[in-house]
Amino acid sequence: MLVSTFHLGNIYIGVDILLVREINRSMEYTPIPGSPNYIRGMLNIRGRIITLFDLKRRFSWTREEVARQEGKEPLKQYNVIMKTHHEVMRISRRLADTQCTWEDPVGLVVDRLGDVRNVPDDHILPPPANLKGISAPFIRGVVRIEKELLVILNIAKIFGTDEHPSSSSSVDG
Repeated sequence: MLVSTFHLGNIYIGVDILLVREINRSMEYTPIPGSPNYIRGMLNIRGRIITLFDLKRRFSWTREEVARQEGKEPLKQYNVIMKTHHEVMRISRRLADTQCTWEDPVGLVVDRLGDVRNVPDDHILPPPANLKGISAPFIRGVVRIEKELLVILNIAKIFGTDEHPSSSSSVDG
């Protein structure tokens, strides 16, 4: 599987590249009043309205965790725009049915870009129970790459509608 990688604070994360539509620099967005706190807002890209998910808020990071993960270096942030279920169906019905359950255009906010990695499926290990910063349901698996641990996200769970908004103790802004 080809994985597009990113950094969220000091955590090295990845998603199946077949789910990624495009990546762009963080742009102006419109907040959505009344939405869960992990929804950063809406973004208009070439007439297409994208709902942006703030991963730090989705993972319920506190302000202290964000400060610890980010360090002193200012972050540029990028938007990872995902394909819709309909778009992925043209590539792979299995992938669309198991990992791309959303119909509306959505995106993730990440801190830094990584690269594209080829990760053999048999190298993906189950998520450890004690991985800090990300709850187990949001993790598809982990892979040891050189000296880093690559966390492969379960994107369908991140965009799932069955989750309740995070508590007010998580990152504000």
